[in-house]
Parts: sequence; C-alpha cells; structure tokens
Amino acid sequence: MPLERKPDFEKTLERYEAWWHGEIVDRPVVTLHVKSEGSRVPRPQKKHASLRERWMDIEFNVDCHEAAVENTVYFADHFPRFNPNLGPDLCATLYGGDLEFHEGTSWSKPILKDIRDLLRMQPNLENPYWQRMRALTELSAERGRGKWVTGVTDLHMDGDLLSALRGPEDLCLDCIDDEEGVGLACRHVTTAWGAIYDDLWKRANAYSPITSSWTATLHRGKSYNIQCDFICFLSPRQFRELVLPSLVAEMRHVERSIYHLDGPDALRHLDALIETPELHAIQWVYGAGRGPAARWVDVYRRIQQGGKSMQVICENIEDARRVAEQLRPEGVWLDVGGSYPRAEAEAFLKWVERWAARSAVAAR
Repeated sequence: MPLERKPDFEKTLERYEAWWHGEIVDRPVVTLHVKSEGSRVPRPQKKHASLRERWMDIEFNVDCHEAAVENTVYFADHFPRFNPNLGPDLCATLYGGDLEFHEGTSWSKPILKDIRDLLRMQPNLENPYWQRMRALTELSAERGRGKWVTGVTDLHMDGDLLSALRGPEDLCLDCIDDEEGVGLACRHVTTAWGAIYDDLWKRANAYSPITSSWTATLHRGKSYNIQCDFICFLSPRQFRELVLPSLVAEMRHVERSIYHLDGPDALRHLDALIETPELHAIQWVYGAGRGPAARWVDVYRRIQQGGKSMQVICENIEDARRVAEQLRPEGVWLDVGGSYPRAEAEAFLKWVERWAARSAVAAR
C-alpha cells in the first residue's frame, strides 16, 4: 500500500509490525520531523461564526489536513495520518453529555447525579456529535485513499467516561462512598466498547485493512491506543478491581494494543499493566516540565524487562541517543521531538542503525 507522499510506507509498516512483537527488522521504529523547504499548498482559510462551527466543519478540517500532508516531509517512519477529533469526551455524548468547545480541545459537562444512574443508560450512536464523527471519519478515508491513513478517534471509555459524566471530584468521592457502584458502571459501559470501536473502525478502514488510532501506530488489522487517565486518583487495588478488567476487555477486542500511561501519578499501576498478557506496548508520557526522557530510563527498563514494547517520547535527538544507549533496540520506538534539517536527521538515523547493529552483535 504505497502512499503518494510516503513511497516507502510498506517498510515502515513492516517495522511497526515487528515492534508490536518486541522485535526489529533492520532498525527500530523512528519518527521525527524534517524541516520543509517551503509550502507547496497554501493552508485553507475560512471564517467561522464560532469555535463550535469550526470544530464541526468536517470538510474544512479534511481540507486543512490535505494541505498539511502536501507540505510535510515524511522521513524515517513518519507517515501521513489523519486523526478524526472532536475532543476527548466525545463518548460522553453517547450517554447524553454535551460538548463545550475551546481553541484546542473540548470538554463535556457532568450530567449524572448518581453513578448508578449510568446502569440504566445505553449509548446513542445517532446523536449529532457521533454522526459528525462518522462523517468526518468517512470523508477522511475517502479523500485519503492512497494519500494517508485514517485513525480511530480518541475513545475515553471505562473510568474516563465515568469521570466525564459524573465529574472527576464526585467520581473520587464515589470511589469511597460507593466503590461497588463505580465498578458496576465501569463494566456496564465496557460492554458497548467493541460496538463503538467497530462503528468507526469499519469507516476508517473502508479502503484498507491497515489501522491507526489517535497515536501514530500501524497494524494490518484492529489496533488501538487504550487509556484511562482517571487511574491517577486510584490506589493499586482499586485500579486492579475497578478499571483493569474493563481495559483488558478493550484489549481483547483488538489484535494489538498500546496503553497511554499519563503522568507520574499513574506509575503506581505500571506493574499491573506489565503483568497484563493482552497488552503489547506502553506509551509513557512523563508530561511537560518533567523531561527529558533520559530522566525516566528506569521506567523504560522496567517496561522492557517486563516484555512490553514501548514508545519513547524524546525531547530531541540528543535525548533520544542518551535513552537508546541504555536500552535494547528490540521493541523500542524512538519518537523524537523537534524539527531538523534533513542532513541532521539522516545522521541520527544512521546512528540508530549502528546502535541496532551493535546490539545484534552483542547478543550473539
């Protein structure tokens, strides 16, 4: 499946498939941005009466992405991908929530007075927001055929959906006052996760079996970046009993899964995730002001020793080198921040290839 702006896409897909299995083909997955020498296509301009109107304008959003693809250099394993997006609380609209749009994201307003009210509710996939997401995904898949990969949007279900509908403060109190109700509600919404995922997956993959998500992963089949940011408020026992069973159910529905582990407060649950056989990889996000990645080498080692692949989000090329030198290349995806001249990016890629070769020799 060659892409117009990414003629070596098949090789990148091969590297990702090896990465899921904790292996490498010729080198680890590497994503970084190379500076463009100028815009080939101007960014579309359009006036909208409100932020809501701009967010909901699916044609404008795809037009902007198409122009961005034409103006981007796809170097190493960076590939063109469209992430259909209406904000992280989209799934709350399936249960009666409404979205408030901001410049860079959107949020839902809590509507539940009691966590057990959710047990009587079923998702409505015909609401206006979900219909818009369907249309956005379909338009991207159609317009992007042979040009880019369309991902499945950000599905915050399980504990994050409960938090969106109840409010994080009240849900924290529920975890003390009605822990059983929280567990029941979490399991209740998880029963719909497969149908919700499939509803968008079949649209995103109407012209190709290759899947991606809101994170730039690739797989020939169903895959997803699973998450629950609310776990930062839970004890290890509560995580294992209330949320982890739902996460495992989501993992079992897809063929490949990566977990979005967000922030130092979530690290208390790392061992539980490593012990989960259904999980293939971990995306550790240390957060703004808590870098560089080299500061967290012990975390990456724990993940690697636990047999999971990982996305290593590096601040820059030098940070990526410092981290890589302390890890095995198998199962490592170096996701490098910054934007670089082609010559500097090519020099780094050659360094990665030498690192992988040295490791292979040492393993013999």
